[in-house]
Amino acid sequence: MKKLFYALLLVILPLNPALAQTGETGLIDDLEFVAPTRIPGPDQGDMALCHLTRSFRILGFALTTEVQGYVLSQDNCATIDRNFNSDQLATAQSLNLISSDVPAVAQSSLEQNLQRYGLFVAFGLAILAVIWRRAKSLLGLDPSSPMRKKAAQRVLSAMCHTAKCDGLVGSSELTLIGRTVQRMTGRTYPTAEIIRVADHANLDLRPDDYIAFGKGLRDREKDTMMQAALLVAMADGRMLKSEYEFVTELAHGLGIPGEDFRRVMNAALADLAEQA
Repeated sequence: MKKLFYALLLVILPLNPALAQTGETGLIDDLEFVAPTRIPGPDQGDMALCHLTRSFRILGFALTTEVQGYVLSQDNCATIDRNFNSDQLATAQSLNLISSDVPAVAQSSLEQNLQRYGLFVAFGLAILAVIWRRAKSLLGLDPSSPMRKKAAQRVLSAMCHTAKCDGLVGSSELTLIGRTVQRMTGRTYPTAEIIRVADHANLDLRPDDYIAFGKGLRDREKDTMMQAALLVAMADGRMLKSEYEFVTELAHGLGIPGEDFRRVMNAALADLAEQA
């Protein structure tokens, strides 16, 4: 997407600066060179075939351009000498006065259309790229983007609840939580914030409280929460009964079935081994 955007800019830039220098705004008639001819002009020099165009411009930048027809010019499309219709063009081509490659109907070439409308195409592509990137982030389709703030905050809360199951959140657990939440969610929390969340963690939870951990979260975010909680619970090589009860109730509240729970636990064990 970016490469296409830059390529369009390279096509646009040769034309637009010259237009911008005029500073014209409104409907502007102009001439564009099409082809040389062998038709003699008043000064006995050969005239040029030109497009008569009408553009709507703002400060010299053409927003829309329409080709009105052909004209002949004796000063290389600086001024109009006379109009030139399709019948006259056909006659001139039959006499070999104008190249047969010139279309019978006056119309813009692909390059001219790119120069006129490429800016809008490039701008539209840039907007689509931003929308697509944002949509991927919101839908969780971009694994490289940070997790949603709401989901990351829930993951942090679940980890702090797990760490508090043994009654005290030590400095090593604070470090583990901070490092793990940053690695798994892409968001960084200062130690003071982790301590604050841990201090407010209440282990006297009802089933609705466990359900609330996963409310509004996507499946991938729930898996991340479950894996993060298991990492904290198994960080010291063993899992206390209180920790087991918490992560089990959390899995029920998140709606994670037994098969998926085992899958997430295996991922947590593999993660622990890798980190070690």
